[in-house]
Formats: sequence, structure tokens, C-alpha cells
Amino acid sequence: MHPKPQPIHESPTHEPSYRLVVENLREVVFQIDPRGCWSYLSPAWTELTGYPVEECLGKRTMDFVHPEDHKHCMDLGRVLLAREKECCKHEMRYLTRDGGFRWVEVFARLLPTADGSYVGTCGTLNDITQRREATAALARRERYLTAVVEIQQRLLAASHAENFYSALMAPLGEAAGASRAYFFEAHRSPDGDLLFSQRAEWCAPGVTPEFDNPSTRNMHLEQQMPHLYELLSRGQCFSGRVRDLPAEERAALEPQHILSVLVLPLWVHGTLAGFLGFDNCAEERAWDKLEVDLLMAAAGAIALTLEQRQAQRALREREERFRRIAENASDVLYRYQLAGTRSFAFVSGVVTKNLGFTPEEHYRDPELWLRQAHPEDRGALEHLLTHPEKHDCPVVARFLRRDGRTVWLQHVVTPVLDATGLCVAVEGIARDITERRQFEEALKLSEASFRILIEGVPEPAAIQRDGRIVYANTALVSSLGFERPQEVVGRRLEEFILDEPPAAPGMALLVTGERRLLRRDGKVRITEFASLPLLYDGQPAVVCIARDVTEQRQLQSRLALADRMASMGTLAAGIAHEINNPLAFVISNLGFLSEEMRRPPTGAARQEPATDEWRSVLGEAREGAERVRQIVRQLKAFSRPDEERVEPVDLHAVLDSAIMLAANEIKHRARLRREYGPVPKVLGNEGRLCQVFLNLVVNAAQAISEGSADRNEIRLVTRASPDHRAVVIEVKDTGSGIPEDALSRIFDPFFTTKPVGVGTGLGLSICHGIVTSLGGDIAVESQVGQGTTVRVMLPSARDGAWVEKPTAPTPAPTTRRGRVLIVDDEPAVGRALRRILREHDVELLTSGRQALEKLSADSSFHAILCDVMMPDFAGRDLYEAIQQGGSGLEQRFVFVSGGAFTPGAREFLARVPNPTLEKPFDEAAVKRVVRELVMSQLATGS
Repeated sequence: MHPKPQPIHESPTHEPSYRLVVENLREVVFQIDPRGCWSYLSPAWTELTGYPVEECLGKRTMDFVHPEDHKHCMDLGRVLLAREKECCKHEMRYLTRDGGFRWVEVFARLLPTADGSYVGTCGTLNDITQRREATAALARRERYLTAVVEIQQRLLAASHAENFYSALMAPLGEAAGASRAYFFEAHRSPDGDLLFSQRAEWCAPGVTPEFDNPSTRNMHLEQQMPHLYELLSRGQCFSGRVRDLPAEERAALEPQHILSVLVLPLWVHGTLAGFLGFDNCAEERAWDKLEVDLLMAAAGAIALTLEQRQAQRALREREERFRRIAENASDVLYRYQLAGTRSFAFVSGVVTKNLGFTPEEHYRDPELWLRQAHPEDRGALEHLLTHPEKHDCPVVARFLRRDGRTVWLQHVVTPVLDATGLCVAVEGIARDITERRQFEEALKLSEASFRILIEGVPEPAAIQRDGRIVYANTALVSSLGFERPQEVVGRRLEEFILDEPPAAPGMALLVTGERRLLRRDGKVRITEFASLPLLYDGQPAVVCIARDVTEQRQLQSRLALADRMASMGTLAAGIAHEINNPLAFVISNLGFLSEEMRRPPTGAARQEPATDEWRSVLGEAREGAERVRQIVRQLKAFSRPDEERVEPVDLHAVLDSAIMLAANEIKHRARLRREYGPVPKVLGNEGRLCQVFLNLVVNAAQAISEGSADRNEIRLVTRASPDHRAVVIEVKDTGSGIPEDALSRIFDPFFTTKPVGVGTGLGLSICHGIVTSLGGDIAVESQVGQGTTVRVMLPSARDGAWVEKPTAPTPAPTTRRGRVLIVDDEPAVGRALRRILREHDVELLTSGRQALEKLSADSSFHAILCDVMMPDFAGRDLYEAIQQGGSGLEQRFVFVSGGAFTPGAREFLARVPNPTLEKPFDEAAVKRVVRELVMSQLATGS
């Protein structure tokens, strides 16, 4: 018995020490007044329930007891008040602040006074939640294990004919505490679709069965419940509350009043053969890992039995199918006994049609085949029937039919061994190949004609066997730049095809589609290949026929570039406007200066020039020329023909180019906002990306009516993806939006939501093709009346530098004077560069040959600014001549270009490490490049 505690208020002498002990106990010490309200709670109460002690004192104790335990708690209180027991000990649930509950062991007794009355109740609360959960888990485990054992016993006792699934649902459903347990089996529709149908069901009392529901038959699970199908097809279970599931699953489960569900896959031979399901219609409950693991064990046992039944059924079907095949096949199937007396144990009925002798005649005469075999083939046939283990390859023998005709039979045999490994029988197939042999003979006669045909084909053609060319026609020899076929025969075709992965040794190259063909002289031609297998000289081979489409592809490339330039027509007026504005005040200001300088002095003394006004005029003219330069630069980037060249591209520069080209479309319709984040360079082509974003920006502008620029905006947003492997670009507008029924077709060619005459419907289709060809993605989101967002994702260049928002330039360092040589066939350009570099000693030449003579005699120049394109001796020629001289001066070259590159010049500039300056010049860039070269040369003393 517990010692009788004294009321807390009756021990004033020991109260401090008593409270110190109580407040450090893990159990909650409590006192309840006669009204049933808390009058004291030790600090452990907060740890148990989460409620602060001060918040609970004075409140009814029943407010903290689980509703299901109210009656039990009140009964125990009446027992104490009736003095039937001095104290009581019981278990109940107390509510916690987070909405849950804890199991508590309550020890309580009355607090008596000296006159025999009582002032309340006192006692302790001990948290036993873990103990209760462990006990419940053990009980659940025992229940599940009992169910698994019962299932195994029922599976063992089930006959092959009965539907054993129905007998398994009850123990599984009861063990799981489910409202409904069911089994669905997978099967194929006549069209080959994977369907699922319910085969068995168990329901708890009061739960409506769904077995007769038509929706449980022939379910296309992948379409109706895609999330469930995805998990089951990966071998994972499906579990959760129905209200948390995707819409498709809720639509199927909520009409059945299911609150939570658990579905387990059944796998047979590595495929999804069905699933077990458990519904709970009474409460939302989750199945813990232990329950799922035990139910998965039961599902595994059911799947194993299902697999065994399928295997037995398949074996019976195979035996029946073999007999049907044997009796209906065109080949003769036979078994020839070697143990004891040699004889035919089995011969299929088709032997009568093929050989003219019945199976019964074979059973009576074991020597029939040897007697009817052609004399030249009799020995091989006898060795085949007596020593089948020595024949890995088919054996062909001639046979004399009853009607006197000779047939060719190809025998494929397998030895039958006994337990000791002794061959006791031969099982074989005899196939009539008479027609094939006749065809092979005819083929040999036709191959000579085939060679003549291939030789006469105007297109290049080759025949390969075992991966090497065995025949090449004259057109192929000529296309590859050779003179005789012997120079090509014996070589591999893949030697002449660029970017083609090598074929496996001994395998012929089946080339199909467009490839680059490398000629003997190093030239590359674009060729379309077609390949197909055939028999050549009686053996398998591959014939490849090619067609030169180099000129055709070049024409298509030129047409594509012309088409892209033609698309600039929609922006021509705006661009002309943007150029004409600065040109107007540039020409006017320069005319004003010219007049001012020609004006004679008036009066006795010449007037002082208005230098401030002249400086202002010059500044405006320079600003206008810079605007024209930027517009030309953007047009030049947009019209570049090198569409196949992929390299790291500054995305912000591309977006700024598109904005400048579309400025006239934008400014009358909306405000433009740039929200550029720090992003890496993207892997792409500058011209093609400019075409994409120009199209998107123009589309955004045209979705907004003119005259409302103050109420609308177009936003360009850039950011890196979370893994930094891609860059996301968003073009957002506040325009009219796109109807929902049109969004699915927005990238279709010739589909447009614009009025007739405004668009062709090709813009977004072309954008989609360009973005996806670069390994990116493009998507559109829109709401009618609210606007449209086009989201483009492009792969970042692995070694691309990050592009931050522009910052203010730092002051240029001081420069030491150096020697600079300028080579340009346009004297005015050279003089302009000399003025820019006036802090250096500059010499100017207008010919590449003059420069070669100068540099051959004088190698003391620190920097050489050379035009790329010159008529007599181009910059490339000068560079290579200096390089061959070995002086090292080629490292000091800076190339100057107006942008009109030939393919050779473009390839040259991409190959050499020297910097390039574009016309018209950025003075700061020119000074910086020359300063770095001069300082570098002076630092090394060269």
C-alpha cells in the first residue's frame, strides 16, 4: 500500500523542501479541489501535455481527459467518494496541446481532514504511452503473423481449380483492421492494353461491397489512377488518406466513402500481375511500417502461389501447343531411339506430305531414312542419328520420296541423355529446304546481273560483308577521290564517314540518313545514305547507296538565312525610325559645325569661338553615332549565318539586342522592365537565340493594344535553376492572354491567335524548334485578360562565366608610350584609330604586303592592329606569314573587322587566340587592348 500523503497545505514547516522534491519528479503530482478543478500541478505536467501549469490551474480536470475515458474517470471518482476504496490506480488518456493524447497511469486518493471530511483528491500521473504503444505493436504483430500463417495454410490446401483469392481476403482484412479487402488481377485487352479487374472481396459488417460495381472491371489503371499505377509499376506500395491524394485517385475512391487506403503490388515473373487493396471507411488511419511489411510478406506468398499456378498452366499450354504445332507444322518433328533396338519413337504427321511415307511406316521400319537417303549423303545422315552430340550445326541430306522426287532436308538435332550422361535418343527437326536450294542456285546466276545493275547506278554504292567493302561501283570510287576500285575494296566504309560511331568487329555498317563523307583529298561532302541487308555470293551482306546533297543543303541554309532576314520586315519601320532619329541630329550638328568653322571673322577682331556650344554639338553627334553603332551591332548579330555553331553566349546581351530591335513595337504599348539575375552563360548560338527572344518580345508587345503604355508592362526575368545546370528566362506581358483551348496548339506550325494578316503562325513553332535543338525547353502559361508568361530554359555552359548586373567601370590605369602599327586598306579607318591611340607612337599602312615588308625589317612594334578583310593580302595571310617567320610577332596582332566574314575568316578568328575589335570602334576597348599589349611587352623587355 502507498503511504498516506498529507495535504500540501498542512505542512508549512517542510513545504519548501517538499516542493523541491515534487517539482523534480518525472511523474506529475496533482491535487484536485472538491469542485473537480486542478488546485496544484507539478512542472512535469507541462512536459507530459504541453500545457503550462498556470494556464490549467482552476480548470476542470475532465477538460483534459480523452472523451472516450470520461465515463471511466467519473466511475473511479464515485468509488473514491463512496469510500469503497482508499485509493485507486487506473490507465486513461490525457489530451495534449498539439491535439493528440498520452496514455497515463493515474494513482489517486482522497485528501481527508481531521473531522473526517475531505478537501479534494491528490495523486500522481505517470506517462505509459511508450509501454501501451509497444504492447499494441506486439498485439498487431501477433495478429498479422497469425493471418500470414493462416494464409500459407490455405494456399497449401487450395486446389488448382478453385478461386483461392476469396478465401484469403477475410483473414487479411481482419488482421489489417480494414473495412474492405480486395484483389485485382491484371490482364490484357484485345488491343493489348493492360487492364485490372476485381476477382475477390471481403467487407466488414456494415460496409457496402463493391464487387458488383462495373467500375471495378477492366480498369485502365494508368489513365484512371496514374499516381497509383506509377507506384505499383515500380514495386512500391500505395498508402495514404484519400483527401490528400491527386484528383484522379479521389474521383475513383471518394464515391465508395473510402477515407484511407493501402494498396500492395503483386509481381509475377518481374511484371505487375495484380494488387491487394485495403480500404478504411470508418476513420482516417495510417498503416505503419510493421503492418505494411507483414502485409507485403502475405502479398509475396500470394504472388508466389500465383506464379506457380501460372507456371503450371503455361506448362500444360506449352505441351498442348507443342502437340498442335507438331501435327500442323510444315517441318517434320521426330524422336529416334538409340537405347536397345533402334527405332522411331515419334514422327509428326506432316511426314506423309513431305516424304511420302506415313508415321506408321517409320515405326515399323527404323532403316527407312537410311535406305531412302541419297548415296552421297547416307553416311552423314547415319552419323547424325547415331552421334547427335557431335553435330552443333545443321546437316543437309537429300531424300528420295516415294514418288521418285528428290528433296533436300535440313536436320537440326538435340541428344537426349539419361541420368548417367549416356545418349539414349535423338530429338530433331527435318525441314524441307528444296525451294531454298533451288533459289540459291538461281541467286548465283542472278548475282552477275546484280553486279551489272549496281555498276550502272549513277549514285555511289558499296556492298559490305563482315564490316568491310567487298564491292564498290565506279560512282563510289570517284566520289571518294580514288581512281581504281582496288583502292577501296577491303577497307571499312566508316573510315570515310565523319562522326559515325564504329561498328562492332565483324558487323557491317548499316548507315541510314544524312552523313558527312570525307574524300581522299580532305574535302567533305554531305551525303544521304540508305542501307539494306541482302545475300551476295550466297552469304549475308549489306548494300549501301549514297546520294550527294551538299549543294541542296547549302541552298537550304541560304534560304533559311534569307527567311530569317525577311522576318526583319515586321521591324523595318521601327529600326528605320530608331536610326533616322540619331542620324537626323548627327548630320544637323555636323553641318552646324562645318558652317561655324567656315564663317569669316566680323569686325576688327575675330570673335572667340563658342567652344561650349561646339563641345555640346560634338557630344550630341557622338551620342547619336553610338546609338546607330549599337543598332547595327544588334542587326549584325541577328543576321549571322553560322546557325550550327554552338558556344557559350551572354544571355543578357542577347536579350538587350532583341529589346533594341523591338523598341518601336514596345514603346507605344507597354513599359519594359528588366529583372536580370546573376546567371552563367548559356550553350547556344547568338543569332538563333536573338531570333527566339525577338519573336517572344514582339509577340508580347502585339498582345497589348497601342496607346496604353502607362497601364501595361513587359517584364524580362532571368535566373539560374536551383542546380545551376540551366538558365530560366521569362517573358511576361499584361496583354489579352491566350484562350485555354488554344494553349495546347500554341507551338503548332501555322497556328496563330492573331488576326488575319498580322502573323503567319510560324514564330512560336520556330522558337520551339530552336530551343529544343539546343537541349532546352519552352512552355507557355496564360490567362485570358490577365496576360501571358513564356518560360524558356536553356542549358548553361559548363565553363561559362557568370554574368552579373553591370557595374560602374573602374578608372583606366596610366599607360606607358608604345609603338603601334595599324594595317587597314581604308585610310579613314586607320586615321580614326591613330587619333584614338594618340598617346602612342602610331604608324599607318594601307596594304598587307607593305606591312609584311615593314615587320620583316622592324620587329619592335608592341601592338599590330590589322584588318581581317583586305583585297590584296588579307589579315589572315599576313598573320600566317609572320608566324612562319618565327619572330613571335603574331602574338601581338589585334584583328579589326567590320563583321562581313567569309567562312574561312570566321574559322580563322575562332582558331587563333588573338583579340578582335569590331567596327565602329569602342574607344575604351581599343585603348584597353593596346594598353595591355604594350604593358606586357615592356614588362618582358621585348
